[in-house]
Amino acid sequence: MASVRLEHLARSFGTVPAVRDLTLEVPDGNLLCMVGPSGCGKTTTLRMVAGLETPDAGNIWIGERNVTRLEPRERQIGMMFQGFALYPQMSVGDNIGYPLKVRGLPRPERDKRVFEVAKLLDIEALVGRSVQQISGGQQQRVALARAIIQRPQLYLLDEPISSLDAVLRSTMRGEIKR
Repeated sequence: MASVRLEHLARSFGTVPAVRDLTLEVPDGNLLCMVGPSGCGKTTTLRMVAGLETPDAGNIWIGERNVTRLEPRERQIGMMFQGFALYPQMSVGDNIGYPLKVRGLPRPERDKRVFEVAKLLDIEALVGRSVQQISGGQQQRVALARAIIQRPQLYLLDEPISSLDAVLRSTMRGEIKR
């Protein structure tokens, strides 16, 4: 993992400020959980770190690199979106393995890693099914698996366990920390 440093980060949508002068540092190997009411800027902050939103002001550092103006693919980030962002025409396994496919990883290695991550999240029995045929909690685990499989230098997880039942939520908290 890598350290993250946000310096005076700001983002507004029209006249509505979403993030105001945010400065924080997360040392390498640490976990940061941002909590707050809906609309307070948590998702906007994650999207800026991921490169999906451009800050109006400030800088974003991942490790020793200023990534503020880099494209998302140049940031080595695994992101799980709150809305899951799964491809409905693909199977569970293909959704999980898609980031590896884009990077050109050979199919046998891709399949091996898909199964390992699916097993970790207790969804290995779903790998061949369509994402449209599984529950919301299962879809959330597929989205989490797609972030995990990339082995990035940084994970950004937006509401990673909100759709899970209490038992699985507890288990996943431990896995995310690990």
